[in-house]
Amino acid sequence: MLALVGAAAVIWPTAFGSRSRRGIVFAASTLAVSAQLILEGFRWQLIPLYLVVIAMGVGDLFSMERELPWWRRVSRMALGLIGVGMMTAPLVALPVPVLPLPSGELAVGSATFSLVFPDRLDPYGPQPDVVPRRIAVQVWYPAEGDGDLPSIWTEDFDLIGPRLSRRLGYPGFFLAHTRHTLSHARPGSTPLPGTFPVILYSHEHGDFRSVAINQAEALASRGYFVVAPDHAYVALVSRLDDGTILELDPEVIPATADEETTAIRARLLLETMTGDLTGILDALAEPDGPFGELASHADLGAVGAYGRGAGGGAALWLCLTDPRCQGALGFNPWVEPIPDRVVATETTLPMLFMRSSEVQGTDNDGRLRGIAERNQGSAFWLGVAGAEPNDFVVAPVFSPIGERLGINGPIPADRILSIVDRYLAGFFDHSLLGSGTAALERNPFPEVSLEVLD
Repeated sequence: MLALVGAAAVIWPTAFGSRSRRGIVFAASTLAVSAQLILEGFRWQLIPLYLVVIAMGVGDLFSMERELPWWRRVSRMALGLIGVGMMTAPLVALPVPVLPLPSGELAVGSATFSLVFPDRLDPYGPQPDVVPRRIAVQVWYPAEGDGDLPSIWTEDFDLIGPRLSRRLGYPGFFLAHTRHTLSHARPGSTPLPGTFPVILYSHEHGDFRSVAINQAEALASRGYFVVAPDHAYVALVSRLDDGTILELDPEVIPATADEETTAIRARLLLETMTGDLTGILDALAEPDGPFGELASHADLGAVGAYGRGAGGGAALWLCLTDPRCQGALGFNPWVEPIPDRVVATETTLPMLFMRSSEVQGTDNDGRLRGIAERNQGSAFWLGVAGAEPNDFVVAPVFSPIGERLGINGPIPADRILSIVDRYLAGFFDHSLLGSGTAALERNPFPEVSLEVLD
């Protein structure tokens, strides 16, 4: 609307040879800016357009020259429209992101809970090893489609937005416009009848539970019961249902620690995250537990787990040690801190590991390969040429020039999201529903290298 008002202010005098009646452009400019601020709210990408539209309105109000000679009309048309177009560039580079439609056919519901583990002392936070561990957990599930309107893409946006912006290397307001990005899940929507296979998602160190919301919604729309925790003090930030805010603890992995201390802290990190996943499964099994009636829709006879980075390592650790888990998937899973006794576990667990370019060939990748090769079940070993770690979360939707901004890799958003969705859904269909491996073995993507290790 602002751009149209600016364009109209340019075109009118060039088309008719004279300015409109004094005050019309000023009124239209004021109305357009006011309406945008009231209806949508301030967006920093609009600052250039705000200034141009207001300046044109003020200029028209006080301009003494009402008739334009032909040469002024030509220059005004050319330069004016170019100028207005240039002012819209920030909107093109950073539009309000739109999450991809879930790839399944079912409506998606969502609910958030706080869990307390009385038998586990939290090793992090202001009182390490003193207070019981508490975490926030979000569930996405197949639903009737009733309930509240879809929520914002991350429920704790007021906390997440500024911190995530700074983590990406930008000012805290950089992602403020994503407050307009809605999820496809309706909080409080009635679950569909029956039970659904459970998939746990574990985020990377410094991420948060909804960082891969597109994946959670896609899985839920296909009939899965998806649970993702904020790993307290490991997450970028987290809010419990009593309003308590848990910040990322820098002592999780100290920046200046020596190699031995770092290794000890890394193992504690993965052990703590794995404990959170185990605690979630235990809570879902409680008849009157913290998940309430929603837990009755969780099929604990069909459980899978996945994650990225440290979260991928925790998901694998869980599945190697907990017989309830029937499939492990990792995006760049960090497995070096997993103890040798766990890595050496004999298993027929289905596995899929998808790795971005920068981690391929590293020591961690070698250890991961060994886990996959020793496994007696089906293991899928994938590399994605050109992919970067952030391509395995929701980041590709943030900007069409995300690569230049350092947000994600060079693979177009639609492409990388399709790659991830295909193998994510295909793997859990195989490991939890027994659908076979055809969807995994047929590789339509030249960027993807695939080995099936039997």
